[in-house]
Amino acid sequence: MERALMSPPGYQFVLRLAPRIDKALIPRTNGRLSSVGIDKVGLVTTTGAKSGLARTQPLVLIEDSDGLLAIGSNYGRPAHPGWSSNLLAHPECTVEFKTASAQYRAELLSGAQRASAWATAVDFYAGYERYRVSCSPREIRIFRLRPAAV
Repeated sequence: MERALMSPPGYQFVLRLAPRIDKALIPRTNGRLSSVGIDKVGLVTTTGAKSGLARTQPLVLIEDSDGLLAIGSNYGRPAHPGWSSNLLAHPECTVEFKTASAQYRAELLSGAQRASAWATAVDFYAGYERYRVSCSPREIRIFRLRPAAV
């Protein structure tokens, strides 16, 4: 599956079709099934940095020992994805991934934490390294999403 997604047609699929499919499919499968497989993509709802409106985006989410990793690769394009700017302005978010929606808080990673998370991300999907090269000199933002205190 990974090789197919890294091909030119696969890139177009994840860029143009997958987000539309996932916005409908993920809620109907309790956060488990997406256009690229089982337990890979979740819906993250942020508060717009400028608008203040709720914005829902399908994102690949990678489980790690401290929560979930969200990689702001924007498919290797030069600008940061809008959802990452939203999380910088409003770190509280709602995540639907493998279960019903839950509240999370985002933290932008830097230094050794970022380096470790990047290694995890590239191990999860080798295409992230290609994205890093194509969006240079922009540094891809990596967020750790932790369940919010109740």
